[in-house]
Amino acid sequence: MTMHVDVRRSAGEAEPFGLLTEGAAGVAVIVLAVIALAGVSSELLAAIAAIVIGGGLMVQAFNTAAEHTKSTPGEMRAEFGGAVLVDSLCGLTGIVLGILAIVGIGAAHLLPASLIVYGGGLLVGGADSVRSPGAFAASGMELLIGLAAIVLGILSVLMVGSSVLVLVGFLAVGAALLLVSASLSDVVLQLFRTTT
Repeated sequence: MTMHVDVRRSAGEAEPFGLLTEGAAGVAVIVLAVIALAGVSSELLAAIAAIVIGGGLMVQAFNTAAEHTKSTPGEMRAEFGGAVLVDSLCGLTGIVLGILAIVGIGAAHLLPASLIVYGGGLLVGGADSVRSPGAFAASGMELLIGLAAIVLGILSVLMVGSSVLVLVGFLAVGAALLLVSASLSDVVLQLFRTTT
């Protein structure tokens, strides 16, 4: 006799998808940006970094959704839905812009545009997480890095061919992903400590 057990989890039962995944994306972006700043295939590595950041933001959106639905069983909070949607859309937009830059369609304009999109996503994410207890310092850094990324992206658009500004912006956004990952890991560890 064969038994089949269908195990399906709701969004509230989902574990955050690799708390270190967005941190790993941050580290990868930092490494790619440093190598590109050293002069090795700058445009290609910048486009790959844009794709990695987009993936990191999409993972961050999933982690945020999983954390909030787990911490508030039985009710979906509308207040985190905006941040999840913004992270998802910014991540997807950045991935598309990075792929188009790899293909060779106007990388000098697409990569600064992706940096501006990521900066906007960090601003919204930082503003949303200001309300979270214990994440005030991380959200402040996220706000500042988001603002810096937007400024660097705009300057890169105005000074066409200035890939250094884009790479420095990607370096900062990678640091923000690493910072948010460390902050989220700390919050989840605190949740586990209070439940045991």
